[in-house]
Amino acid sequence: MASSHDIMQRMREVQAAREKAFEPLAEILGQRAELQRQLAELDAPYAEAFVTAEAAGWTAEELKAIGAEEPAKRPKGRPRGRRTTKRETSKETSVASAPEPAAAEIPGQEGARDTATEASGSASG
Repeated sequence: MASSHDIMQRMREVQAAREKAFEPLAEILGQRAELQRQLAELDAPYAEAFVTAEAAGWTAEELKAIGAEEPAKRPKGRPRGRRTTKRETSKETSVASAPEPAAAEIPGQEGARDTATEASGSASG
């Protein structure tokens, strides 16, 4: 039977082999973390550049066809471009299409009230 010293020696050899197999993974994990940090730093400028290209007339579909991916997060701020123009146009249209009240109706209503008052006054008097 093996002594406790032999068993401990065998365990250290197995553990050393496992550690050696882990070394390349540890190195790659460090490189990967650095690259992910660099990529995260580029997210905001990339999103701004994408939005600038759209403002210059490119559509998201055209940019995707060329190879530019739509950014995961768009820059914060007020929307620019076509959306604002559409809203202004729809407001102008709704104001222009709103019916104006007829001026003739107002005096007729006041006259009707006066007539009703006279009628009630003559009935009581």
